[in-house]
Amino acid sequence: MTQNISWDYTLGESVNAAKDLVNGRTPLLQDPLFGSRPTPYKPPLLGAAAPGYPFVPTPEYPATNGTVVQVPTAPATPTIAAEPWKAAPAAPQTLMKEPPLAANRTATAQFPAQNQQQAAVMMVYGLDTQTSNTDKLFNLVCLYGNVARIKFLKTKEGTAMVQMGEPVAVERCVQHLNNIPIGNSGKLQIAFSKQSFLSEVTNPFSLPDNSPSFKEYTGSKNNRFLSLAQACKNRIQPPSKILHFFNTPPGLSEEQLLELFTKRDVVPSAIRMFPLKTERSSSGLIEFPSIAQAVLAIMKCNHTAIESKGTKFPFIMKLCFSSSKNLNANYNNENEKINGDKPESV
Repeated sequence: MTQNISWDYTLGESVNAAKDLVNGRTPLLQDPLFGSRPTPYKPPLLGAAAPGYPFVPTPEYPATNGTVVQVPTAPATPTIAAEPWKAAPAAPQTLMKEPPLAANRTATAQFPAQNQQQAAVMMVYGLDTQTSNTDKLFNLVCLYGNVARIKFLKTKEGTAMVQMGEPVAVERCVQHLNNIPIGNSGKLQIAFSKQSFLSEVTNPFSLPDNSPSFKEYTGSKNNRFLSLAQACKNRIQPPSKILHFFNTPPGLSEEQLLELFTKRDVVPSAIRMFPLKTERSSSGLIEFPSIAQAVLAIMKCNHTAIESKGTKFPFIMKLCFSSSKNLNANYNNENEKINGDKPESV
């Protein structure tokens, strides 16, 4: 037989338990243990509960005296539709770590750090401490790309830093100029620098020849890769003892050319003038006893100004390494590019 027990939900659990003890019977329910027994219903903190809450069937529990009692369970919380004029509640913010990326996948929109990018600055070692300067170094490295800035280091004699126009120009210099002989007993060494650019030096110190240790070349007309048309005329060649000269006066003789190099302490062993194809300039080949002397000749004589009669500005002689194996080789316009430049001002 089921015993009807009334339970006052308006009173607390301790008050109902005290009433049961006064009536001489043990309480049906002890303090609720959440998770193992039904949780007693508690009204909302703000406002009264809305009428008509649905109730689930009450479970039956055996009492200590053998009788079965029915204990009402808490009504289910109704689902109230959100009001249209209120914004939806924001999702709770958590401090969870981002999941790791799957194997063989990389995150999108990641930019490498500046120190991870390949720089366009290179280190040059083994320069003559008494005769080297920024212009001579420019005359050599400009064969492999545009030159932006050159700075000699005061703390390391015979060492300079060169900022090229792009990283590929540094790669060309390292590939073709590293460990090449220079002068009588010197050897040039070129390596990549960790710096991404060279800062401007406002007060550079003076080199032994009284020239500044820092110079800007971004506006120099002697850069040979300023446009696509100019870049196509340049053939990247490794150092050789035969040089190709061009953009010289059309009436230049071998004797005048020999005197020009001799005055700068680089004496050629043979000279060959190409037949004139235009009256605007002349060109040819010049051979030196060794590659070291040819490298030194480019550093000292490249971009030398040569006066000519009947012209307002002097010719700027340009030198580069030739692909010809000897001076008797037939001239090939595809191997030796003649720019046909007009006279340029210094």
